[in-house]
Amino acid sequence: MPASSAATGSSADPMTGALTLFYVAVGDEGKSGPKIGCGDSLVATETGPVEFTNQIEASMIALLDDDEQELGGSGLRNALASSDLDYVSSTVKGDSVSVELSGSVSSGGICDDPRMIGQLEYTAMTAAGTGQAQILVNGEKLEEVLSAK
Repeated sequence: MPASSAATGSSADPMTGALTLFYVAVGDEGKSGPKIGCGDSLVATETGPVEFTNQIEASMIALLDDDEQELGGSGLRNALASSDLDYVSSTVKGDSVSVELSGSVSSGGICDDPRMIGQLEYTAMTAAGTGQAQILVNGEKLEEVLSAK
């Protein structure tokens, strides 16, 4: 099978590979990855080998199922740990991925908002191979859900 069809996930055959999930290096000022919010960085981490048919779905579920505040002993923070979100669906159009989640968002404050947005968007973009992401929670843009809190 050509690598291109496996990468797009167009076949229903399971694939095995590491998933890339993003966590937050608080106060890192962009040294370890893309700079976000309150002088933090987003840091790419990899899971062990995982079998999946949809890389976006597998990556988002792995990130959302992590309810620990910190990633092991790494010092990386999980701003999504207090939220109760579930993956619903995703669509890729051109260079953009849209991910629909359901559930409730729990933000620890003004610095946690960009951390949560960053973790979700960068994990989705990396899984989809796109340059843009939009995260929806119960049909609303994540940014709007957070601003209403």
